[in-house]
Amino acid sequence: MEKDPKTTSALNPQEQYLMDLIPDKDPLIREIAFLTNHHGRPFLGPQGGMLLAILAMMKKALRVYEWTGAYGYSTLWLTKVLPQESQYLIGTIADENLRLISNYLKRAGLQSRTRIEIADGPTHIAKTEGTFDLIVLDLQQERSKLSSWLDILPSKLSPGGIVFSLGNLPAGVGTSQSKNLTVSAIEMYNHRMFNDPRFISSLLPLSEGILISWRTDRES
Repeated sequence: MEKDPKTTSALNPQEQYLMDLIPDKDPLIREIAFLTNHHGRPFLGPQGGMLLAILAMMKKALRVYEWTGAYGYSTLWLTKVLPQESQYLIGTIADENLRLISNYLKRAGLQSRTRIEIADGPTHIAKTEGTFDLIVLDLQQERSKLSSWLDILPSKLSPGGIVFSLGNLPAGVGTSQSKNLTVSAIEMYNHRMFNDPRFISSLLPLSEGILISWRTDRES
């Protein structure tokens, strides 16, 4: 099996084992991974991508919202498994991100399955009508807006819906390292999600921390 376009020597034995378990992947997804690695950006990774796809299929998600500052890695994983009748709205931060994501979706023949807009994340989802079955958040670009996301999420996620957020375990969390504003913001986000009775959450040590939060039918 061809390896990912990343120096495998940088992987520890457990990471290498997980990488080797994954069958040959979509060449477009591999290309996005190469581009992301080349630019030194954190991203979902194949284990995280497969987990996201499984959750979307198990949930049978029909309305999906994604906020991303990335190049389309999670978007392609999701678009391939969502039902034909699904509505998939993507908010992103810049023209370059929109161009790259649109290009990869077009090459995959999936551009008609999504709508991509440049917008402010929390404001974008707040003004969108209705609720979503699945919300995917790339928090790498949203450190200063985490409290806004926390205020919006409960009202925009349907009961039984899932929030899948990335970047929830930044360097320094849980150690004696002095906290900076980024670490403090992520810790605040995690603690509020874990203690909110409207959500049941689990934090996985993949892709710099994946926080999965399931929306119950309880109110705060």
